[in-house]
Amino acid sequence: MSALALAACLALILLGGCATPQGDAPATLTGVRFAPVSPPRGTRQSNRELAEDFLDLTFALENGETLPALLRYERPVRIYMGSPELAEYAPDLAQLLLRIRREAGIDIARTDDPAKALIFIEAVPAHEIAAVFPTAACFIAPGERDWKGFRARAAETHPRWSAQKALGEAAIFLPTDSTPQDTRDCLAEEITQALGPANDLYRLPDSIWNDDNFHGMPTSFDMTILRALYQPELHSGMTREAVAAVLPRVLARTNPMGRNLAPRKRAPESRVWGDAIEAAQAPDAPREERIRAGLLATGLAAEMRPPDHRLGVAELALGRATLGRDPAFAAHQFAEAYAGFRDRLGPHDIRTAQAGVHLAALALGAGDTDSAIRLAERHMPDAVAYQNAILAASFMSIKAEALAAQGAEAAAAEARLDSLRWARYGFGDPDGALAREQIALAADLAEPRK
Repeated sequence: MSALALAACLALILLGGCATPQGDAPATLTGVRFAPVSPPRGTRQSNRELAEDFLDLTFALENGETLPALLRYERPVRIYMGSPELAEYAPDLAQLLLRIRREAGIDIARTDDPAKALIFIEAVPAHEIAAVFPTAACFIAPGERDWKGFRARAAETHPRWSAQKALGEAAIFLPTDSTPQDTRDCLAEEITQALGPANDLYRLPDSIWNDDNFHGMPTSFDMTILRALYQPELHSGMTREAVAAVLPRVLARTNPMGRNLAPRKRAPESRVWGDAIEAAQAPDAPREERIRAGLLATGLAAEMRPPDHRLGVAELALGRATLGRDPAFAAHQFAEAYAGFRDRLGPHDIRTAQAGVHLAALALGAGDTDSAIRLAERHMPDAVAYQNAILAASFMSIKAEALAAQGAEAAAAEARLDSLRWARYGFGDPDGALAREQIALAADLAEPRK
């Protein structure tokens, strides 16, 4: 199998995430939308582990800065989203806020009156965001209300998380020209972090607050952290030690399933590994640099005791970096990542599915169409369950190509149509090309077969 063939297959999938198809395939334009989700309350994790995660999420920032005191809102939270470009995301915002009210018990709602708001969501061109934070797709600015005011301040005068006494006004800036998937994922992560857990931790396997970006919606773990944060025993201004003293009682009530679970041995957060994985995935870095960083990240993760999901994340990054140069080595990395995710996290975890799409593409490139279809059918439900439209589009595209290779043209066209629905949400469709192809394909499928 040539590197070129592998690269062509994997081009479908290396961008990365959601909803359910609406009915059959009429000869009209249809799309997908996230369905409401209701994850179980609580997380099956030792409360001693959960307390450690809680403290690290709320008393530190991802840049390494520590926070001297706990931060949260001490009054009802109202959110204003006035940008016309974000109007189509009103249902997504409503679903997210409903989940936070139900699962975390926080008094939070949208308002149409900016005078009543504490959090302001504004759409900003992506290039303007990149001019401020080159590696961020979106971000929170404490103490701000709008982009104009934020940009008018000198950088050194911007309010800092560490200077806050309690959470007050904050702005969330989202890109105007990103894909629907990315915008929705940004909305979910930034709003939940704006409520207090400002850190990101690579060691967390089941959290949206992890910069590996596998999770695009808040998990049961995330909602459990938020629910604990807004319990009456806690308040803004408490020190880490004071919070640690009351957390066992708080978590015993908010996460009863974790009371009697023994803590597991876990490898700590590693800044060195974090730097390596970010370098391995840097889109504009030379291939050699990405390979070196991927090898370092893989080696560091393999030495963790015990090894965890970070090893699979590094293996995926290394496989992507080496695919064009050494396809056999890359295939081995993808297979190792898949096996590791499956064994550590389960066969239907989002990371297992992400590794599975690489294997499905490899199988397609090698002519093993049965394996490609089997992997696509196995993990397509996982892509939908984790609300990842890009992954869903990729699986359906691979399935379509495999079916076409087997001569099943009608089934291949149906799969291609499904892929286009997901792709319009996951990848975006700024020039309407995907929409036009979808309409043409739907019309063709609607024609009577002779």
